[in-house]
Amino acid sequence: MGEYANIKRKNIDKLLKWLVKKDKSISVEPGGKHNIKLKYSFWSNCFPIPFRHSEVNRHIVKDLMKKLVESEICTKEEFDLYIK
Repeated sequence: MGEYANIKRKNIDKLLKWLVKKDKSISVEPGGKHNIKLKYSFWSNCFPIPFRHSEVNRHIVKDLMKKLVESEICTKEEFDLYIK
């Protein structure tokens, strides 16, 4: 079984707002027709998050968690706190 299920868009939005307040080198920008882009100054590429549907796929949520934890932006516990 996986750790994460599909997450409501409002929970991802809550996480992104917290990340932007926490670290000034993180920004959220529109990125295409139905996506947003999470940019961090130390990443070579941005992280696209689809916002077309009311839920975000669990695989995207897991990849986002891994990228944030590897970059030491937040811990897994902080991520879980804002997602749920």
